[in-house]
Amino acid sequence: MAKLIFKYSGEMLEDCREASQIEMVIPDDFDIHEYKIICMRMASAMGFTESTIKESFGETLYDTQFDIEFSNFLKSTLNYSSSFEF
Repeated sequence: MAKLIFKYSGEMLEDCREASQIEMVIPDDFDIHEYKIICMRMASAMGFTESTIKESFGETLYDTQFDIEFSNFLKSTLNYSSSFEF
C-alpha cells in the first residue's frame, strides 16, 4: 500500500486549529484516473471548496462501478444538491 500524506509543520502547525495531518492509504496499483480522484479528495479534506477543486482538476473519469455507486450513495444519503459532481 502507498500513502499520500499532508502535514502542517513549523509555524503553520502552531496556528492550526484543524487537522494537522491527513493521511490516505491507497493501493499500489492505482491508475492515473484514480490518482486524480484521490488528489481531489485530499484537497477537499484540506479545506478547499468544491468550486476550486472542480476548477483546478476538471471533470473526473470513473472507471469502476464502486466509484459510481459510492457517488450515488453519497448524493442520496446527504440529499446532495450542489452543482459539483463527485
